[in-house]
Amino acid sequence: MIYKKYLLLGVSLCMLNACNESKSVSLEGSLDGIQTDSIYLYQVDNEHYGSVKLIKSIAVTDGRFAYPTDSIQVGLYCFSLQNMERGEYLQQYANLFLEPKSMQLTLGKDKYDQLSLHATGSALQEQYEALLEAKYIAGNRTVLDSLDHMFYAAREKGDREEMERIREVSSPYYESASEQTRKLINEEIAKNKGSYFGLYLYYTYRFQNHTFNTVKEIDEARNFIGGFDEVSKQSGIYVKMQEGLDKFAKCATGSVAPAITGIDLKGNSVSLNDFKGKYVLVDFWFAGCSWCRKETPYLLKTYNAFKDKGFTIYGVSTDRREEDWKKAIEEDKSYWNQVLLRKDDVKDVLESYCIVGFPHIILVDPEGKIVAKELRGDDLYNTVKKFVNGAK
Repeated sequence: MIYKKYLLLGVSLCMLNACNESKSVSLEGSLDGIQTDSIYLYQVDNEHYGSVKLIKSIAVTDGRFAYPTDSIQVGLYCFSLQNMERGEYLQQYANLFLEPKSMQLTLGKDKYDQLSLHATGSALQEQYEALLEAKYIAGNRTVLDSLDHMFYAAREKGDREEMERIREVSSPYYESASEQTRKLINEEIAKNKGSYFGLYLYYTYRFQNHTFNTVKEIDEARNFIGGFDEVSKQSGIYVKMQEGLDKFAKCATGSVAPAITGIDLKGNSVSLNDFKGKYVLVDFWFAGCSWCRKETPYLLKTYNAFKDKGFTIYGVSTDRREEDWKKAIEEDKSYWNQVLLRKDDVKDVLESYCIVGFPHIILVDPEGKIVAKELRGDDLYNTVKKFVNGAK
């Protein structure tokens, strides 16, 4: 069985002596079969990517610990026995919804020797545990775990033919599981609309995986989260969503494309601004992205059709190794305007364009405004054709 790891994004270690805590609304707990002097509480920032932030190191005395919860924000946290440094991973953790109320917790190990917990006093935790169980059933995890086990066994033996067979057999099960899980989440969001748990579901399963490309989409999202209760609006994820929507508004269609400058194949500095007066298809990609490179035939078709009609392509690579970038261009024959971002510029450029996944392909008009986003396949060619021909 594979367990997701949590990545520590920020460390702010502050030791807490449980014996000196004032008697207030608190989390009180005990350890079952675990010997340690401290446990570590992290706030979960992104459940999908496993990013967390250290909140406190909590002292354990005679197998018991306590932590005041009346000053924390409601939300998803996790406990671990690991005190992590920046850039490392939590190998074992146990998730817990904390609320500003008294709660009881028992921390132990499950049959797989992984960290587990039992908590009482939190309605949110009960909803979370019920959701996990429902997802397990909807996702047909019993069957999929068995198929995964068979696949890994074949991989260890180096049996590629068996691996491919298992992939083919597994595909419809995974597609069905994905569809059933998506349906479950949609139902749970609708059922919990207006409450914090509904906001958590929307943030985790919708907002974090979505790019809001238009002002209409942004306004719809603002209206949706604006209908939640005051507890929700005081939460950290509500603030993050509002900040995220503010960022998306700056790179939605109709906004001016932020500046980009990279180094081309000859070592020259080339800017997006150099192509003012033309329609520019900006293709964000990297060599190891198979989905990015599957778009190359459509990009090539579009480039050849319109390169002499006031149109060009500006490929923007985030590759860390220049040789990987050059090799991919040679293999794909993608000899349009290609630039490699400087390492120090990658984060700023991706944030300024609100990129949450690759490939990310947009169309910029001759005045430098974004007119289309998230272009793929035939839609890529047809969109460029519409704008270029319409410009005549």
